[in-house]
Amino acid sequence: MEGSKYCQPESGCASCGACCGMYNWVGYSRGMVEEVLEIQTGQFLRSDRTERDLRRLKKVISENRPAPLYPVIYNCEFLGFIGNGNKRVGCLLHPGLNGGNNLRGISDHGRETCDESRCTACIYLSGAEAGLVAETTDDWYLYGLCLTDLDLTREFFRIASERVSATVSAEQVGAGPELKDIFRRYLLLKEQWPFAEKGNRFGKYYFQDGKYLIHRIDYQGLSAPESGYDRILNSLGSEFRSKAELGEAEERLDRIFEEFSRSLPG
Repeated sequence: MEGSKYCQPESGCASCGACCGMYNWVGYSRGMVEEVLEIQTGQFLRSDRTERDLRRLKKVISENRPAPLYPVIYNCEFLGFIGNGNKRVGCLLHPGLNGGNNLRGISDHGRETCDESRCTACIYLSGAEAGLVAETTDDWYLYGLCLTDLDLTREFFRIASERVSATVSAEQVGAGPELKDIFRRYLLLKEQWPFAEKGNRFGKYYFQDGKYLIHRIDYQGLSAPESGYDRILNSLGSEFRSKAELGEAEERLDRIFEEFSRSLPG
């Protein structure tokens, strides 16, 4: 997978609009994001796609959306559904959707940024790792959450490798149906984690005074040692009210890695 193929894999429904502010809403959820994208898509498709009409539409959309999680981050008004049945997300201004006409100059990011930008996943995840995330999620909402959370993927392979004292690769996981299923269930935690803080967090990050800050779990306050799953727990947006909750979270992850280790070919 090369640069742009990280956000638009060639097959399936996995696609990502995180750089366009897809999750940048207070209390974001699948239902909320889907509603925003449906409205933006419908209004764009009803426009005449002239610069004047698109600038009018941009103002209308921006004034009628949920509150942004981080106001200094741009939530593009022209991110929407680009596939039949709301299966894929992408840029509604892309030349591929507009007869070769590149309309991205309307976006606050500008044409050059939208055409050339690469997220950190393109830099730090291998094509095999990103491809495995795409194949196992095959979903427009979950894929973006997982792809842009580097610790979630990299920690899985680090811990799995430590458990079996051998390097576990994305290629190896992708070749085994049972291993892929375990990895898929692991990624599903990103959306279904019961200990996630639903407020001012995006994974391990929170935003304050114009800066990204990294959340730290208060192990001292929980009277517990730092967890061996610390990076994963933070990636999942965890907030624990007690040592017992922390222990339950660790047990859930233990079960996943134990099952994965047992399923590896001997």
